[in-house]
Amino acid sequence: MRSVFLAPAPRLVCLGFVACLATVSAGQGGALLTMPRPQDGTVADGTYTNTYFDLSYPLLPGWTEGLAGPEPSHYGYYVLSTFVPSGELTGTILLAAQDMFFSAQKLGNAMALARGVGRDMSAIDGITVDRGPLEVTIAGRPFSRVDWSGVGLFRSTLITEIRCHLVSFNLTTNKPDYLATLAQSLDHLGSARDRGPSGRDPVCLRDQAGPENLLTRIDPPAIAPFTPIPVRIIIGKDGTVTNVHVIRATLAQRNGIEAALGQWKFRPPEIDGRPAEIETGLLIEFTREGTVKYSPGDQVEF
Repeated sequence: MRSVFLAPAPRLVCLGFVACLATVSAGQGGALLTMPRPQDGTVADGTYTNTYFDLSYPLLPGWTEGLAGPEPSHYGYYVLSTFVPSGELTGTILLAAQDMFFSAQKLGNAMALARGVGRDMSAIDGITVDRGPLEVTIAGRPFSRVDWSGVGLFRSTLITEIRCHLVSFNLTTNKPDYLATLAQSLDHLGSARDRGPSGRDPVCLRDQAGPENLLTRIDPPAIAPFTPIPVRIIIGKDGTVTNVHVIRATLAQRNGIEAALGQWKFRPPEIDGRPAEIETGLLIEFTREGTVKYSPGDQVEF
């Protein structure tokens, strides 16, 4: 069972969201920084680029971006992009990411997920696991890979961990020899941004937004629907919240959460005794009584 700390019900009921938001935003310590989101990847000049995950992937010759995926789920699952050939549909590539803070099941690492994929596929009649799970290195990155086939299709899932997300390339083709070509295209993975000191990612740590680290808290207005809302925040070296990423919520909920959490203040985070910028997550749940529940996430329960 996840730990929860509960915000008290407000003494006054806001008459409207605009009034609530104005109250929440008053005295905000500083503007939140605009930063890339996991779903912000784009395709331009034949290359997929995702700044959040620092990924650059040149598409295969003659391939293009496919249909856009759905919005991120409440479990922090993203369909980042799909890639397809512009001519005959000989294969597809689905690029996805699972936030390790908010998954439906507790995730260990890329290999654990690959083993789970292999186990689930082998349990399906007509599906055979052909390779793996095994650890491989692609373009200098560690991946876990599992291949399987059945019903005329040949598939491979390759998973790597980035910023506490399990990022997966899911390859599918109807030509067995073509699967190797799809996999080899990942050899051209590169960086999407400057990796100097100013381009480093914050350290990704779970369970850092609890009351033991929190010095100042402003609660967002409790707005329906009453479904757990996954949120990632970046805490600066001085303990201020510099970025709030509401993964799945209504626009009214999103605006209220960003305005409120932007005023939170934490104990300045440290790693090995040194000030550090960190990225962490928390789950927010509004109640019909007007209270707000906070928990670290981990396995989301609906």
